[in-house]
Amino acid sequence: MKKGIRVYNLYPKLIGKMDNWINHFDRIQDMNFNWIYINPINASGFSGSDYAIKDYYLYNPMFIKGWPLKSEDYKEENLEKDRKKGNELLKKVCSEAEKRGIKVMYDIVINHTAIDSPLVKLKPEWYERDENGKVKNAGADDNGTWVVWGDLAQIDNANSPDKENLWKYWLDMLLHYCDLGIRGFRCDAAYHVPADLWNYLISNVKEKYSDVIFVAETLGCTPTQLMNVSKAGFDIVMNSIKWWNYKDEWFLKDYKEWAGKYFSMTFPENHDTERYYNEVNGNKDLAINKYAIQAYFCSSIATTIGFEFGFKRKIDVVQTNPEWWENANYDISKEISEINKIKSQYQILQEDNMIIPYDFHNEELFGFAKEALNKSEKIFVVANLSPYNWHNINIPNFYEIMNGDKIKDISHGHKMETVFNNLDYSLKPGEVKLFYIKY
Repeated sequence: MKKGIRVYNLYPKLIGKMDNWINHFDRIQDMNFNWIYINPINASGFSGSDYAIKDYYLYNPMFIKGWPLKSEDYKEENLEKDRKKGNELLKKVCSEAEKRGIKVMYDIVINHTAIDSPLVKLKPEWYERDENGKVKNAGADDNGTWVVWGDLAQIDNANSPDKENLWKYWLDMLLHYCDLGIRGFRCDAAYHVPADLWNYLISNVKEKYSDVIFVAETLGCTPTQLMNVSKAGFDIVMNSIKWWNYKDEWFLKDYKEWAGKYFSMTFPENHDTERYYNEVNGNKDLAINKYAIQAYFCSSIATTIGFEFGFKRKIDVVQTNPEWWENANYDISKEISEINKIKSQYQILQEDNMIIPYDFHNEELFGFAKEALNKSEKIFVVANLSPYNWHNINIPNFYEIMNGDKIKDISHGHKMETVFNNLDYSLKPGEVKLFYIKY
């Protein structure tokens, strides 16, 4: 893999039946995304959480029967009856996406299962246990506090006495979904899973399906942890630029540790965060601003269904259902399409490499230069972060900054016909300019 990707997270529970997912594919294609990412759609445990998987080969009945459901739809015998149909529907989904030049990525969870998964009894040696021999619940650090999830059982991928069969189980599961047409895996809590296991899975899957990619969920990792995960063979890691204010040093300090070595993915919102509409008080120009900056900064970008429409309601991995679909508060699909199209046309916009910030001495302006890894291209980005104020920029000796005078304005909005050495321009609120030169 030599370039980044553009990912649309079609959150399954917000749409319902798999047949209905396909109704969104044309507009996803129109927005110039080349991947669709779906969260877990397997049968879940008692909590109903997408990430508490009870059976990796059975489906949540919502995606086969639609919504609302009856209590008997969740019975194991009925889930089993629908297994074949679920496989056929997922295969159809992947085929329909492929017709539009889009590949499908699936979210895999192998750090834990639902506490009521049959595997807990069938394969007790696959799980971690406490000093009393009880299966441990999975958990995570939340700002220094360890939070335990009672609906999850922690898999012992590192030290299980039956590790060979456990790892083979995961490999067979991945190959099963590849056989149905899945061509990418977003790997949940990747840094909690042994790197040796990832190496085993990635190498073996790619031996049979060379076009499959793996994306590591690495949010909250230190640069060292991120690089250790990446070395296991991942194609893309996830970065934390969403939480960066464009001023503090922490992000660039971390980014420089691995930029140019690994591809990374960013996002303005995801299924775990608040809706970005709420963060910007419904200002669509700032939503476009955020998407553009991230798209031009990082090799890969993703966003969640509803971002383009200014949805307000935070996704819930248990409660979300098709009745949560909202009326659009705005529609920035056209702008996303333009930004994604630009991103797809220039190699430098599909790389992660060193960023050189430009200080405008103005808190409401953000700018940076970036040079291609092979030194053949360079971009300069300047963004007005204000939702209200116009700002004039004046950069003398711009040709010196760009190392040449054949500069093009390739912005997604208004374009300057000629870019002069003394760059002088008034940025409207939320506007992002993108300048480009090829050597």
